[in-house]
Amino acid sequence: MGWPPRGERSRAREPLREAVERAERLGAVRLRTVAEGLLHEGGARRAGTPRTGPAALTASERRIAGLAAEGRTNAEIAALLHLARRTVETHLTAAYRKLGIRRRTQLPTALRPAPPGAPAGTG
Repeated sequence: MGWPPRGERSRAREPLREAVERAERLGAVRLRTVAEGLLHEGGARRAGTPRTGPAALTASERRIAGLAAEGRTNAEIAALLHLARRTVETHLTAAYRKLGIRRRTQLPTALRPAPPGAPAGTG
């Protein structure tokens, strides 16, 4: 038997979607992952959001990656956004993975959106 019980699945989806959105806004990566997993386990279909490329970045990942692309250090970004340095590192790690890059110097190019008609993830 899966979670939640069959009769409760549709009622659980909306609060879980709200949890996903709030976790996204707050940059709570683990909480978002847990809520998304519960949504999926409860039968919800995955959102049609891209998994790679600039469009796949969360708002927090995009903001932090953008500041890093401008040449700011992790410590500077953390101070500017009132975050722990480890939080900045976590968001950058996720952004690198989604952008398919390994070096900070690749951020400016990787953050540019793909030209119209180009396959996703080539920006």
